[in-house]
Amino acid sequence: MNGFEVYKIYLAVKLHFTSKNQSYDFHKHNGRTTARLETFTKRRDKYFFHKLSRTYSDSDVTNYFISNFISNTNLWVGDIIGRSGDENYKSWSKRIESLHYYYEQDIDYILSMITKKLTFDDLFTSKDGQHPPILKYFLSKKINFETFLILDDILKFSKRLNKTISEKVLWPKLYDRMIRYKPFISYNITKYKLTLKKKVKEM
Repeated sequence: MNGFEVYKIYLAVKLHFTSKNQSYDFHKHNGRTTARLETFTKRRDKYFFHKLSRTYSDSDVTNYFISNFISNTNLWVGDIIGRSGDENYKSWSKRIESLHYYYEQDIDYILSMITKKLTFDDLFTSKDGQHPPILKYFLSKKINFETFLILDDILKFSKRLNKTISEKVLWPKLYDRMIRYKPFISYNITKYKLTLKKKVKEM
């Protein structure tokens, strides 16, 4: 890879996570953009893309940008070159490589929160327009983003929350990021359903 190729991937991932009304889809466009070499050569930050091209392979570069854009969509490439970007990528890679393990750990934590006053269904329900417990666990980093997404895929709670959460800043932005991030995660939903069912039964 060269710096221009890295730049094209950066642009595609950035458009996927930031385009208005989700108008650009990385998968539908196969990561292609209208990036031009002459435009790239005039960029003052092209050094960063050349540096990444010497550090990561094609697939790694894509994942590097994904791991950073899910943390913050308002990124300039200079913000993610170096320790913070590398740490985000390493943390993300670790979670993805052991996705089911971290899912199980998160489920154990979630179920440990259940009491006589807080049922399983309550965990995913917004009361009086407030954030539900499951969202609070994610925002406070008690559970991983991937677990949150998988649980939503199983339980379909996000569409309900769109109607019941009263604040219109944090949740809508997070929901938008969920929709954009989900296609990049690969998992067997049946396996994860069975894991959840088993752990609930074991309570």
